[in-house]
Amino acid sequence: MRFVTLVSTRFQLAALAILAAAACMAVTANAQTEVYNNGTGTNNGYFYSLYTSSGTATMTLTDDYGGGNYSISWSNVGDMVGGKGWNPGGSRSVGYNVGAANGYNNISVYGWTTNPLVEYYICEFGSLYTGNATYKGSVSSDGHTYNTYEHEQVNQPSIIGTATFEQYLDNWGGSSIGSNHYVTTGNHFSAWSNKGMPMGTFNYMILGTESYNNGSGYVNATVW
Repeated sequence: MRFVTLVSTRFQLAALAILAAAACMAVTANAQTEVYNNGTGTNNGYFYSLYTSSGTATMTLTDDYGGGNYSISWSNVGDMVGGKGWNPGGSRSVGYNVGAANGYNNISVYGWTTNPLVEYYICEFGSLYTGNATYKGSVSSDGHTYNTYEHEQVNQPSIIGTATFEQYLDNWGGSSIGSNHYVTTGNHFSAWSNKGMPMGTFNYMILGTESYNNGSGYVNATVW
């Protein structure tokens, strides 16, 4: 933009500063998307999902760190699961870094298959509730040992509506904040199959953060 010669240098600098600030705000606004309580879609080449049964949750999706970054803040949720990943999921090396997290029950590689309908967790932070599940042995992968459980969910919410389905639960939870980690999902899928726990057609798979029982908290994480 060209200014007339009578405009002072100080005014020019002030005007340019205002324009620069406005441009920065526009870039920031364009670079992130917010999802409230429930939603699915794609963002920067990744699939995202947010489910909230009650209470409030806000997911912020950004293009930071290759597009796999997300954050969620939640308050008084009955059950909340949200994150970024892929659709369909499948056998792959899932890289992740959880930069900050509090108030969660677990942070897991989380997904679904259909035919059979299966909800699965590979728990990296926190722990899974296994009090009413059947212990099926263990899985060694990526330098860790996960305890494997199976549980039948009867008339519960699912990706196809209220249904009865199996949960496959690999419980470890010993990961660390701020470091890069990897999950070789195919090792878990093969181990489950060998234990008589068949997988179906892959639906979505995310690095999912879950909180329940009126939980409140925050997470910022990145997947690749």
